[in-house]
Amino acid sequence: MTEIKPSDVRRAAMDLLARREHSRYELLLKLTRRLGDNPELIDQEVGKLTDEGLQSDRRLAEAFIRARTNRGQGPVKIKMELRAKQVGDELISIAFEECGIDFAALARSVAFKKFGVELGKALDTKALDTKAVDTEALDAKAVDIEALDTKAVDIDAVDMKVLDMKVRARISRFMQQRGFSYDHISGLY
Repeated sequence: MTEIKPSDVRRAAMDLLARREHSRYELLLKLTRRLGDNPELIDQEVGKLTDEGLQSDRRLAEAFIRARTNRGQGPVKIKMELRAKQVGDELISIAFEECGIDFAALARSVAFKKFGVELGKALDTKALDTKAVDTEALDAKAVDIEALDTKAVDIDAVDMKVLDMKVRARISRFMQQRGFSYDHISGLY
């Protein structure tokens, strides 16, 4: 087997970082798998990349949080996934503070997007944006939520307390799987 050179490690690491951000741990694992077992050399080269600012766990955490929240995932799941990538808790906390995402509002929008039909029962005509929907033509008891543009609905005005326990349980389980905390889920009701 040929001896690997520092330039080989750097090139392989740069190839991986060009595709997406990687945590230091991920990069070490992938390089070890790809280039063989020379952990000292790999660790040294990844350290150089970190010092040069080409690899950053903080930048990874910020990008990861942004990407996952755009997919409708909650903070519990995001933190768990970042910990699996061995990003430090301090960096995770800093990244969450800087992202400025309102997870309570995100939880409401995710719940409404997934359970629009069930939430249609809780829809009050006051929740409709009067400019986007002809509220005079709507019968409050016969709102066709599937035909309704969800952007025309004020999600905060949907009264979820009128839902039966079965639907609430389904919504709560779904929201837990998405990674929302108990506070975010209970805030829906």
